[in-house]
Amino acid sequence: MDEIAQLLIERECGRLPLLFAKYADNGDHAALAALFTHDCEFARPFQPDHPFFGRDRVQAIFRDRPPILVRHIVTNVLVEVVSETEARGTNYLAMLSSHASTVPPQPAGALYVGGFEDHYVKTSEGWQFKSRYGRVVLHQGGPMPNIPAPTDEARGVI
Repeated sequence: MDEIAQLLIERECGRLPLLFAKYADNGDHAALAALFTHDCEFARPFQPDHPFFGRDRVQAIFRDRPPILVRHIVTNVLVEVVSETEARGTNYLAMLSSHASTVPPQPAGALYVGGFEDHYVKTSEGWQFKSRYGRVVLHQGGPMPNIPAPTDEARGVI
């Protein structure tokens, strides 16, 4: 593979974490879900040991949560091209949110910092997440949220 082809793959895959943050923040659940393959795996940073399976389950996570004002700040996006149809990547994530209201400006709660390990594949729909595993590694200004473990049914475990 030549350098230009590799750079194009890096660019396309490197956009996916940024688009994920944009769609999550703007509540565009359908666009967010379309970033994933139909048979994807996704683990939220707050629940890294409870991955969800399938694009429809990913969409449900964001669609079904209570309204929230949130901003995800994505940095250190690094993509390693494996082949013309596969790549892997990592990126850091900082998240601030308010559950009080969705109308800005609002005071933010705690700051959560973590990241994702991503597996990208090229499909007929373009480059997509095949898997996305997140983890929070630092937090400031409050405790980690106590989110009940999702059911196997909600996660798409057969």
